Amino acid sequence: MELSEIPLHGHKFTWTSSFTSASPTLVRLDRMFCSLDWEEQFPGYLLQGGDSMDSDHCPLILGMQDVIGSKKRFHFEAFWPSLDGFMDAVRESWDSVQPSQCPLQTVALKLKATARSLQSWSQKKCGHIKSQWLLAKEIIRQFEKAQECRPLQPSEVWLRNKLKKHSLALASLLRTIARLRSRIGWLKEGDANTRLFHQHARYRKKKTSSQNCKLVISSLHGMKRRQLQS
Repeated sequence: MELSEIPLHGHKFTWTSSFTSASPTLVRLDRMFCSLDWEEQFPGYLLQGGDSMDSDHCPLILGMQDVIGSKKRFHFEAFWPSLDGFMDAVRESWDSVQPSQCPLQTVALKLKATARSLQSWSQKKCGHIKSQWLLAKEIIRQFEKAQECRPLQPSEVWLRNKLKKHSLALASLLRTIARLRSRIGWLKEGDANTRLFHQHARYRKKKTSSQNCKLVISSLHGMKRRQLQS
């Protein structure tokens, strides 16, 4: 099949025997191959080794092309109202905008100012969760790269294990936030599916009723013909 191995960047090994040991066994077990046709179709690929977290294997991440970023939107987090200072931040930002001649423009400006204020307040109050997660992953990756060249110190092993648990907790929190944000999308898709279902149901009901009418009419004609013949 003319397969060739895709070179791995960032890691020399993909499996380790233990997380707690300062000098574990390191082996290159996981590999990825591609054909010549695939390589010609996707010339800008890049294979990298991810962070192992609580697994013995580090994941292989295959990048196909550059991701074009989009403009970030404001997301209201459901846990914000339960934190201290939330109402003060909303009230201060809402009152900071002076009324204009157009009421709609005033409301739009107040909402825009409140969104900016809440984003700043959230970063100061809660911190940027994704940045913390990425920083923990980067430190773990540096420890794993250093482990390929030298044994880790006991303090480094302890810090790496702590960061692994902390990064898993942050990843779980990020998934929860993403799930809460996507509920609106689920509702919209559900409404669209419901409308489609009702359209099909109305079509089938209409089709069935028209067929029943045709059967009734044909039965009446048959009875009339039999009466005339008799």
